[in-house]
Amino acid sequence: MKKLIISSLVAAFIAGCGSESPSDKLEKLQAERDRIEAQIEQLKQQIAAENGDTLSKDLTPVIVEKITPQSFEHIINVQGTVESDNNIMIPAQYSGIVKKIHVTEGQSVKEGQLLAELDGAILENTLAELEVNLELAKTVFERQSRLWEKEIGSEVQYLQARTNMEALEKRLAATREQYKLTKITSPIDGNVDEVMLKQGEAVAAGFPTIRVVRLSELKIAAHLSEEYIGQVKAGQPVTVRLPVLNKKFDSTISTVSQVIDPQNRTFLIEVLLPAQDEAIQPNSLAVLSIANYRTSDALTVPVDVLQRTEDRQFLFTAQANSESQNPSWTVAKVWVETGYRANNQVEILNGLESGDHIV
Repeated sequence: MKKLIISSLVAAFIAGCGSESPSDKLEKLQAERDRIEAQIEQLKQQIAAENGDTLSKDLTPVIVEKITPQSFEHIINVQGTVESDNNIMIPAQYSGIVKKIHVTEGQSVKEGQLLAELDGAILENTLAELEVNLELAKTVFERQSRLWEKEIGSEVQYLQARTNMEALEKRLAATREQYKLTKITSPIDGNVDEVMLKQGEAVAAGFPTIRVVRLSELKIAAHLSEEYIGQVKAGQPVTVRLPVLNKKFDSTISTVSQVIDPQNRTFLIEVLLPAQDEAIQPNSLAVLSIANYRTSDALTVPVDVLQRTEDRQFLFTAQANSESQNPSWTVAKVWVETGYRANNQVEILNGLESGDHIV
């Protein structure tokens, strides 16, 4: 009978355990975890007390760093564009049909070289007619002049002959100048960068025709914010990087504009490129790095430790209360003034002294 009762109780216990829900199991495990963590914390406090230390779970470990003067540099990085003063888009100076194109893109040309011609047939016919009329007018004037010297004929006839000849000379000269406008020539030595003409196509005066570029005199133009207007000067060193070409070299600022652009509140600077490099092309992207501030005795702190209110900035400093190996520290809140930021460091202008410790 006793064996039967015990067997029933064991079966009931096993059945009860087998019917425990997952939430009940989780609650028991969490309770067990809390109990173990409490024991661990108690052991930590006991060990700390034996070592003469005082630990509290409410304290957060921090690092105290001593501040000493060091060199500090602020760099302005700005994008610029490779340009050329000798990047010339030649416009058409006469309206007409493109008769012939004498150059191709990439071709080297000389100053004054003929690049293209417009149809000037009408002007050619006018020139031929004027030349014939001028020859006749010269002959008439010469004869009338000889007669006038012999006091034959009237002065009016002499003056009319001279005036007619001079008028034709001026008209012929003007027509020749006009005819020259049908010839598109290069104003500089350089390379043909772009041809926008097609033979047989009509163009109007002022229409862009051919671009000629001289690559021997390239520069980089960049626009800086007006806040740097007094910090950047001509002759100042600058590092130039051309990302597309993977090139980097040192140069100097050649020109600094003293005029602020009212549209974007910037001013222009220019940097001359070194000797001709055929790989560098106009309109390429360039990155300029300019050191606008340097000092050898700056007090700097990591940007992350700087705290801010609505209108002020502060740090936490620490002062040791004894000179033992394990001193206690007193922490104070210090208001500071900051300068430039660079490389995750910020310069402290006021509020810290050399030798101070920051938290």
